[in-house]
Formats: sequence, structure tokens, C-alpha cells
Amino acid sequence: MKLSQTTPALLVLLLISPLTSAHKRWFMPTDFVLSEAETVTVDFTASNNIFFVDKGMPLAGVSVHSPAGTALPLLQPQEGARRSSFDIEVSEAGTHRVSFGGEPMYFVSYRLPGESEPHHDRGSLAGLKAAIPPEATEIAFAEAHSLIETFVTLGSETAPAAPDDSAGLRLVLRDTHPNALYTDEPARFAFTLDGEPLPGLAVSVQPEGSRYRDTQELREYVTDEAGVVEISWPVVGRYLLEAGLEQDLGEGEIRKRYYSYFLTLEVLAP
Repeated sequence: MKLSQTTPALLVLLLISPLTSAHKRWFMPTDFVLSEAETVTVDFTASNNIFFVDKGMPLAGVSVHSPAGTALPLLQPQEGARRSSFDIEVSEAGTHRVSFGGEPMYFVSYRLPGESEPHHDRGSLAGLKAAIPPEATEIAFAEAHSLIETFVTLGSETAPAAPDDSAGLRLVLRDTHPNALYTDEPARFAFTLDGEPLPGLAVSVQPEGSRYRDTQELREYVTDEAGVVEISWPVVGRYLLEAGLEQDLGEGEIRKRYYSYFLTLEVLAP
């Protein structure tokens, strides 16, 4: 199995409909750190310019877990055209995990006799197979996994509850807490694929405000042999971290597998 780095733009193209193919995806909580129990509202959207709402995302795959691992309900859920949103009651001390993942998305391409351009579609694997015309040739499937996260802490930071499993591309919190980021301290994050350290992973971070800049100010990094990346923060504010990779699976039914990861962070002054 061959692994190669994949740019976030390509992964977005694969994972979102053509209408939003160039969009980034992110959660944005009203608060990342709280000193007392409070209701936090979280926006969930996709957009060209980070942190400017554009396309609402589905809430069906969103989960929120308390520091103890209890699943919390999404309160006041709304799925709008430009943004989706929900409230969470943050009452337990420690770090809460907000995630969107779930089942993979599948893609197919094939050719029909007499047509010069291939056909493309996305959906469930069973549905795609059923819809392929019997005369189709050069049939190729791809599988895509996406994980979108952010963290909200009440009081002191704690290790967030572990996810249900370690499958896929995941951020592992070891040296740096995601709610304790400062401009004078580099952060060290580790990434795994199916629970194993992932060296050579392309990781990028971008500060908010790209809509008002001539340059994107995108910073790019690569994980070391232990799957660890050290990131510096030039300015205070909110950042979007992205990572992605591609697996070439050979000549089987699924030819390629794609993974993408998005994480919203807040960086403070020392």
C-alpha cells in the first residue's frame, strides 16, 4: 500500500459536492475556554475564507463528549443554507471534544460507450454500484474519510475523552493541549493512522482574517518519524489546522483511500 501526501484542496474536492469543492470545513465555538459553566454555541460550516460562514454542514454526524466521555446532546440544532449551529451545555470541568466524522464517502468514475468524458458520482458504495449502467467500463471507486474537531475547556485543561476507536487519521494530544496555545510557545501535536504514528504527513495552519489579506499566510509542516509536528504561532487569534493524505490501494475494488483532518484552535498572548 502506497501513502502519499494530499493537499487539503484536493481532499475538499473529493469530500464535498462540486458546489463547495474549494471550501474548508470547520467548527467555531463562541468560547474555547470558560471559567464557569455556560452554554456554548457552535457554528459548523464550509467556506472559501476561513471562519466566514458560507455553506451549512449536516449535523447528523456531529458528536460532543464531556471530559468523562459522556455523549452530550446538541441543543437548539439548526441546519441553515449558510451555516449550521447548535448549543452545548458546558458544565463539567475539563476539556470537551466536538467532532464530525462517521461513515466514509464513496466516489466512482466510469466510461460509457461513445462518450469522451468519464462519469463521476458520490454516495454510498452500495448505491453507487447499483446505479452504474451495465455497459460501463473503466470503473474505479475511491473511499474518503474526514474528521473535523474542536475542543472547549471549562476550568483547567484535561485530556479529552478518547474517541471510540483509533481508526483513520487522528490527532493525538501528548505534549501540548489544544486549549493552551500561546504565541511564545510552539505546540507539538502527534498524528496517527489507524493507531500507528504517521511520519511524513503534510500539516498546514492558517490564521483567521484571510479575507482581508493579500496573502493566505499559510504555514506548512511535515510530521517527523514519530508522527509529531512542531507548530509556531505568529499572531494571536483563531487558526484552522488541516492535514490530509492519500493511499493507493492498487487494483482492487477500491483504488484509492483519502483522509482529511480539520481542527479549529485559538491562540492567545503570553
